[in-house]
Amino acid sequence: MHALIRKLFYYWRVLATGIAFTTFGIGGITLPVFALVFFRFIPGSKQQQQSRARLLVHYTFKAFIYFMRFLGILRWKIDGLEKLQRSGLLILANHPTLLDVVFLVAFIPNATCIVKSHLLRNPAMRGFVTLTGYITNDKGEKLIQSARESFHQSSSLIIFPEGTRTQANNPRPFQRGAANIAIRTRTNITPVRIYCNPPTLSKEKNWYQVPEKTFLMSFYAGDDISISPFLEDNSSLAARKLTRHLENYFKEEEYPDGCGSTTT
Repeated sequence: MHALIRKLFYYWRVLATGIAFTTFGIGGITLPVFALVFFRFIPGSKQQQQSRARLLVHYTFKAFIYFMRFLGILRWKIDGLEKLQRSGLLILANHPTLLDVVFLVAFIPNATCIVKSHLLRNPAMRGFVTLTGYITNDKGEKLIQSARESFHQSSSLIIFPEGTRTQANNPRPFQRGAANIAIRTRTNITPVRIYCNPPTLSKEKNWYQVPEKTFLMSFYAGDDISISPFLEDNSSLAARKLTRHLENYFKEEEYPDGCGSTTT
């Protein structure tokens, strides 16, 4: 009987995951359209409209993660949430699952992300990216200026230094872009370690390959990493040194109980 119940619950979570992702896709297409029409009737600058849009996405993503918890797909816990409630942060995180950015934006009311430019061709994400003023990673030198403007507007910037989801047991080297932004904008780093137990929604798994039990997403916001020790060197050398420091930081942190191995 217990085996039958577990099997039925497993099939339910496969179905529920499909429902959740379908809902996300439909919302990603329709919500920006309604929001754009609504915002046109509210006076304000482009910056104010983007700020309102980011707040809308924040509450939408928060509703979505609670919806997934209601469906029995996942649970989550977060340590150090108050550290993420400050404004103008540069937040760097590892990237084990497809849901990492959804959770971080749900935790942070005014968040900007650096996203891959190909998301502008994704119907479910294009509206969110353009409406909120998220920064695409193909801007070259303009990326630094866009990041600086984000901090001046008290928006927190979320970056995954690996550039893509991590493959299990195959740590990726960090790209220097995140460290370069930190050095050239003189912004300390707020690190967030993300764990998923059991592993799912990773680079190797399709959305329907759900684990045998409800999975737990764990988030640990660490103390700020000061960039002051790296500013004695020129920007290029400082970015390389800071990148190595960040790689070691994420590798050397011990795994919390019940989280299994980190995928960074």
